[in-house]
Amino acid sequence: MSDKLKNIIPFAFNGNLTRENMSEALEIIMSGEAPEGQIAAFLIALQKSGVNSEHMLGAMDVMNKKMVAVNIPKGSIDTCGTGGDAKFSLNISTAISFVLAANNVTVAKHGNKALTSKCGSADVLSALGINIDMPTRLIEECLKKIGICFMFAPNHHPAMKYVGPVRQQIGVRTIFNMLGPLLNPGNVDNQIVGVFSKDVLNIYKEVFDKRDGKNAFIIHGYDGMDEVSTEGENLIYSKEYGKLIFDPQEINLSRPIDSELVGNEPNYNADRIIDIFTGKKDSFYEIVCINAAFGFLLASNKEPNMNNIKEYYELSRNIIDSGAAEKKLKDLISFTNQ
Repeated sequence: MSDKLKNIIPFAFNGNLTRENMSEALEIIMSGEAPEGQIAAFLIALQKSGVNSEHMLGAMDVMNKKMVAVNIPKGSIDTCGTGGDAKFSLNISTAISFVLAANNVTVAKHGNKALTSKCGSADVLSALGINIDMPTRLIEECLKKIGICFMFAPNHHPAMKYVGPVRQQIGVRTIFNMLGPLLNPGNVDNQIVGVFSKDVLNIYKEVFDKRDGKNAFIIHGYDGMDEVSTEGENLIYSKEYGKLIFDPQEINLSRPIDSELVGNEPNYNADRIIDIFTGKKDSFYEIVCINAAFGFLLASNKEPNMNNIKEYYELSRNIIDSGAAEKKLKDLISFTNQ
């Protein structure tokens, strides 16, 4: 252990941290050279002074070099949220992955177990019977054969082992909540990213504007939800088409029954995904369909106008109602357990 990080903490605390400082700090942390107390102090100081796009890019410079990469087809998509919205909602972005993959959109999903919520994507996928702990070779084969895969973050970001325990101990949002969606091991071309605040949306906008060849919808849902919410107006940024305000009532969706969107432990959340894939039509079904619609819009690179949103919302309903999403789920379960 060393005190190198200790010398950078004041810059984070005073709001003077540069991209280069951030890269230096992450290199120290990810090399296992920093004591946990200093890591906690750095993360809390940075959160207090405010994370910006330069901090994000500086961290990504280091994290991407240390990542265990996966070869994926061009045009693949990832769907995820930053978490941290305190909604404890069901696993919406995980559910839409199967809807997209069932209609020939290649989904290279990246995620982790819950840190600031009750059930992360890895938790619910495990509860569904999917083996999330596969080597890179099999992940690549899975994506070619099934059109969907899951990349378990700890297997692809082994250096995060120095940060994970600290994040759990301090129990608050940190820059790593924001970084996770940007560190897909396949370096996907298309991303649906849900964020918990308008400030974070603006940071993501600046990050994506500086990343060539990457297309994205960045979504800040009504009342802080990190998905497209059916509760009210959503702020959505498209790198291609700019900002959009969208209320699902504009395509005649009803307001949700809040209790039908609240998640719990992994088995419960897994059962709720199976419910909507096998015929249950409730608020969870509707919110999955409208979020999947934006995934199809991104993959097709079509303008997110009302006609196109409604078209892909109806497509999402048809895919689920036909049993195709359930079949794609079963295909992934079968492949990952062979």
